[in-house]
Amino acid sequence: MQDVFQIVTDLILQGYLGLFMACFIINMIPFLSPSNMVLAGVASLLLPWMHWVSVGLIVGIAATIAKLIHYLVVRGSRIALSHERLERLDSERTRMEKWGPLALFVAAASPVPDDPLIVYVGLTKYPIPIFLVSYFVGKIAVTLAGALIGYSVGSFFESLPVVIASIALTAIITGYLFKRKTEGEDSDQLMEILEENV
Repeated sequence: MQDVFQIVTDLILQGYLGLFMACFIINMIPFLSPSNMVLAGVASLLLPWMHWVSVGLIVGIAATIAKLIHYLVVRGSRIALSHERLERLDSERTRMEKWGPLALFVAAASPVPDDPLIVYVGLTKYPIPIFLVSYFVGKIAVTLAGALIGYSVGSFFESLPVVIASIALTAIITGYLFKRKTEGEDSDQLMEILEENV
């Protein structure tokens, strides 16, 4: 498993084409591919020189192409089904035309596995253009969000030494000013009050 992770990381580090290939290969594994939001976030962390929008788009496009291939394979497998089964699937087409775009968008944009829905829309011969648009919009929404989160986290850690230095400098200045204040006349009066009460 560690070898697979290393191969994916090495591919992502190759840049735009490597990122596309890694995401495409991962999404071609049915029912096992990880969240594309996580992939986009990791890619943004590993490739800080790439704009986060480019990362999100590449991951979204790769995932959509991989799932289009799944859809086409399932749609082609209809020839192996019985006539009765095909009639039942075709009777579902009206419901898919009504709810299909929303279902595809939600499946693509959520962490819920989208493979069962892709099998279903493939078997019902759902129109390819509507499948592509609905799925792509949902996938882009989640991959852009993941890429932005990864970019933001990377930027935070990149500027972490500056933040720590600012906090340390503020603490030193505050300590110095506090020490000067307590070494003046106020400090002498405070000491007299303490000595009288003790």
